[in-house]
Amino acid sequence: MLEYVGQPCIVCGKPFDEQDDIVTCPECGTPYHRACWKQNGKCINTELHANGQSWIKQFQAQEKEKRAEARRAEEAEQVAARESGEAPQLNPELYDGIRINPEDPCLGLDPEEQLDGISIAEASDFIRTNRFYYLPLFRLMKRTGKKSSFNFLSLLCPQFYFANRKMWGSAMLALILNSLCEIPTIIFLLKQQMDIDIPWADVTTTTFQTVYTASFILYLICSVIWGLRANYMYYRFAQRRIRQIKKDTASPEESRARIRAAGGTSLLNVMLVLGMQFAITRVLSLVLMIAR
Repeated sequence: MLEYVGQPCIVCGKPFDEQDDIVTCPECGTPYHRACWKQNGKCINTELHANGQSWIKQFQAQEKEKRAEARRAEEAEQVAARESGEAPQLNPELYDGIRINPEDPCLGLDPEEQLDGISIAEASDFIRTNRFYYLPLFRLMKRTGKKSSFNFLSLLCPQFYFANRKMWGSAMLALILNSLCEIPTIIFLLKQQMDIDIPWADVTTTTFQTVYTASFILYLICSVIWGLRANYMYYRFAQRRIRQIKKDTASPEESRARIRAAGGTSLLNVMLVLGMQFAITRVLSLVLMIAR
C-alpha cells in the first residue's frame, strides 16, 4: 500500500499514511479508508468508471507530470543562474537548462522526454558512445528545429564518420562523390609520378586545369555540407532506425536490445570503407590507364 501513502482519500480528503487500513475499488482501483468505503458502500469515483479508466494509471500519469514539472522548474532555475552569470556554461546553447549527470545513461534528462517520436532513453541506448555530446544536441534540434552544427570529423572524412555510426547509405554516397571529385587528381598524379599521358585529358591544357579546379571546389563544397549537416543526418537516422525497430518488435525488452545492437559505433565499418576507398582509387587508375 506504499503507493497510496500521501494520496488523499476522495471521501474525507485526508492523506493516507502507512498505518491506515486501506481498501481499493475492485473495478477502478481507487483507494479509500475502510471506514470511508463502508460509509458510502460503493466507489464514488464515477468519472473513472464511466470512462473505463484506472486510478493507478491516472496516479502514474499525475506523478509523471509532477516529475516533469519539477524538472522544468529546476531547468528554469539553471537558466536564470546562467543568465545572471552565477553558473557560466561553456556552450550555453547546447547545455542551457540541462542538469548533466555523467553517471546517468540519460545524463539526468527525463528518460521519457520525446524527440520526434523517440524517447531520450531510446536515443541514449542507440547513441551509446559520446552521449554527452549527442543527447543535448538532439534535444536542441528538437526544441529549436536547428539542422546545422559543426562536425569536424565529417568535414575531413565524412565516409569514415558515417560508416563509424553505421550510416551505410550516407557513407556510400560520400565515398562515391569524393571518388568522382578525385578523378582529375588521379589523372594528374599518373602524369607526374608515372609519366602516363591520357590523350583526352591533357594535364597541360586550360580545359583540364579548369576541370581540376572545379572538382576541387566541388570537393570543398561537399565537405562543408557534410561538416554542417552530419549531426542532423545522424539525428534523423537514429529516429528512423529506432522507430522501425519498435515497429518490428513486440516486447520493450527485445526492442531495447535491438536498439542497442543497431546503434553505437563500429571500427570494422571504418576499416571496410577504407578498403573500399583504396580499391576504388586503384580501379579508377587502372581504368584510366587502359582507356588512354
